[in-house]
Amino acid sequence: MFGPIEIIIYVATLLISLSVVGQAGSAGYLNGSFQRGFAGVGTQIVSSNFLLSYTNAESFIRACLGGEVGIAGYFFILSMGVLIITWVSNLVEYKTAIV
Repeated sequence: MFGPIEIIIYVATLLISLSVVGQAGSAGYLNGSFQRGFAGVGTQIVSSNFLLSYTNAESFIRACLGGEVGIAGYFFILSMGVLIITWVSNLVEYKTAIV
């Protein structure tokens, strides 16, 4: 169904869309819940479609997962995982993305 790359991309774009909508809401835009929902879903769809069709990013992540890049690829995947965990933690604890 979904491979590890698609899952990573969907989680990353979900976090990006939550951050974008959260920042726009705190700035006074997107006051209604429908507007926030539409903006979040729109941001996630556009960014995930872009990243999935952007073959350089996808092929690099596949090469890292396949061990073709060596130890640096595994460090890249590990650091991406730590970044996503930190991002989720900040969104849960502070209710906003800390940039």
